[in-house]
Amino acid sequence: MGKTIGIFDSGVGGLTVLSSIVNEISESVDYHYVADRLHAPYGSKSIEELLDRSRKITEFLITKGAALIVVACNTATTQVISVLREEFSIPFVGIEPAVKPAAQLSISRRIGVIATANTLKSSLFNQTLKTHASTCKTYVRVGEGLVEAIETGELDSKELNELVSNHIDYFNSKEIDVLVLGCTHYSFVSRIFEKYLNKGVSMVSPNEAVARRVNTVLEHLKGESSSVTSISIYSTSEELLSLSKLISSANLQADQLLHVQI
Repeated sequence: MGKTIGIFDSGVGGLTVLSSIVNEISESVDYHYVADRLHAPYGSKSIEELLDRSRKITEFLITKGAALIVVACNTATTQVISVLREEFSIPFVGIEPAVKPAAQLSISRRIGVIATANTLKSSLFNQTLKTHASTCKTYVRVGEGLVEAIETGELDSKELNELVSNHIDYFNSKEIDVLVLGCTHYSFVSRIFEKYLNKGVSMVSPNEAVARRVNTVLEHLKGESSSVTSISIYSTSEELLSLSKLISSANLQADQLLHVQI
């Protein structure tokens, strides 16, 4: 039996993580990705709601043969991944804002983090700040409206540009030199962020680090490599057109795109 990786996010943001994983892993793998778009966004949900959704999706991915699950959502990682690890016997790889590399990269010692409300108030995020960015002045901002706008698939819209510009104005006023993209959705519009950021400001995301970690865990899993890589993408929402656009934007080719009830 081939190696199978399950991945989930509240919506399309994790597709950027999936793309990084596919590029990192040389062996053939079966990927099963769940976009929980019917219940997005996760950023304002209670821990109880997040845990309920994460459990159900994990169980679904296990039925698809997943021997490793990537929680490709900053909010779900910071809020519930520890419980998932206790309740299920397979390994989980999470994702959290790339504060450590941002602090290492910053020269001015002024960094910005844009993420969801739940991520920014989580104990894991604040502990990460204390551990890795104690010598930096850190400016945080809730990326209100960004997830919903990106989910439409209209990545070149005037409305999305104005929304990003408004958020970036805040960080530019703080004279940061590194901005952490603390939600996987934001990688879809990194070029728009770059357009409005002051010259010389760097952006960091955790996607590549997560991909390397997945590759390491995968090497220790039992199972032979598949003959070919396959990618199956499932949405809990019946609206698949915008999802199809975003799959293409993430430089992925899905073997199947299906609506599922989970």
